[in-house]
Amino acid sequence: MEIGGYKYRTAAVEAAAQTRLALQAELRRSHSAAMAPTAYGQASKEHLPPAHKLRKPMVEKLRRDRINTSIEQLKSLLGPEFLRQQPDSKQEKADILEMAVAYLRSWQQRKLQQQEEQQQQQQSLLTSGPVTAWDGYSRCVQEAVSFLSRCEVQTQAHRLLLSHFQGLQASSRNSLSPCSPSPPGSPLHQVSSSKGLRPSSSALWRPW
Repeated sequence: MEIGGYKYRTAAVEAAAQTRLALQAELRRSHSAAMAPTAYGQASKEHLPPAHKLRKPMVEKLRRDRINTSIEQLKSLLGPEFLRQQPDSKQEKADILEMAVAYLRSWQQRKLQQQEEQQQQQQSLLTSGPVTAWDGYSRCVQEAVSFLSRCEVQTQAHRLLLSHFQGLQASSRNSLSPCSPSPPGSPLHQVSSSKGLRPSSSALWRPW
């Protein structure tokens, strides 16, 4: 009887242990099944690119389009300058930008030179005393010659105008003095000539 009871207790203990192991295995399976969607969701979120990474190519494309558009506008504006300096070369983006910088520098220098000339003219007007009509006429001729000499476009009409004004400038320097009469065609010359031709009423003799 004791041997039979011992065998019965041993079988009961083994059955309880197997039941406990089965329950633990079932709990582990249920826990892993419950955690599987969360892990998958985290992995999928990690693989999704953020919003700024999606926007970056679009922003970069817009930036390149703006740069290319501005360079094309510079190319159209500097077309005559390219034909004058580099008629046979291919117009690269770097060449267009360098040409734009050189053109702006030369324009700035011309602007400063014009301002200095204007300041010198104003100072000469303040120090030279009263200005006569012939002085103004000579100054206008001088400014016209200076402007035509700075023009880059050389045409036949441009050369004729420049030659004409240079002749006027030479004649104004050589043939006339500060006390000379006003040039023909000026308002003072017309007024003086009209006064000279008008008969004087005081010189007429009337018998009555």
